Amino acid sequence: MEKDLEHPEFFKLGITIIYAIVIALSIDASKSIFIPFYSIPANFLNAIILFYGYFFIITGWIEYHFLTQKFDGINRAVLATFVIELGILFLFYYVITAGSEDGTDYLIPDVYLFVTPLLFLLLTLKDMYNASNHNNRNLLSYRNLSRNFLFISIIISLSYLAETYATGFQSFGAFAFYRDLIFAFLILTLIVIYRIVRWREINSAPAIS
Repeated sequence: MEKDLEHPEFFKLGITIIYAIVIALSIDASKSIFIPFYSIPANFLNAIILFYGYFFIITGWIEYHFLTQKFDGINRAVLATFVIELGILFLFYYVITAGSEDGTDYLIPDVYLFVTPLLFLLLTLKDMYNASNHNNRNLLSYRNLSRNFLFISIIISLSYLAETYATGFQSFGAFAFYRDLIFAFLILTLIVIYRIVRWREINSAPAIS
């Protein structure tokens, strides 16, 4: 076991298996929103939150494998990376749970207030570990990019907190629905732009070993 803990492939396989299990569980949890298809308009806000979660985790999974292939040895801090990935997966499942709720436990505000900033915090920490493995300016730029988006996610979180405070922490009704819908589009746009900018930088970076 001690030998496995020092072997990056052991953790890479573990992360892959856990990703697959959590994604499979999330599909079962969210089927009430997406099945049948004509139920999506009636659950539009929930569908956006779920799409945000799936887009984040699937693109993150692809990026993880792409980085480990392009930057050989990037996962020398394998235990720390493994723990961070577990945290990311937990937050992803939280997003799916929030988007799948039928109204008995309204968890969607948590996605704006806590989950999204924590996701970008973990992404920043992961990039910091990766940058510490190599003296490479590309890895440093990824870290700086994650820091910038962490700052933006905190601004969105504080904006949502200020808006809900100004309206007496109203969670239901037409105004609350459209407010939450706007913030759902904001965080979805945030993660899409983050992935696009990040992938452009990764594709333009030379491979290292």
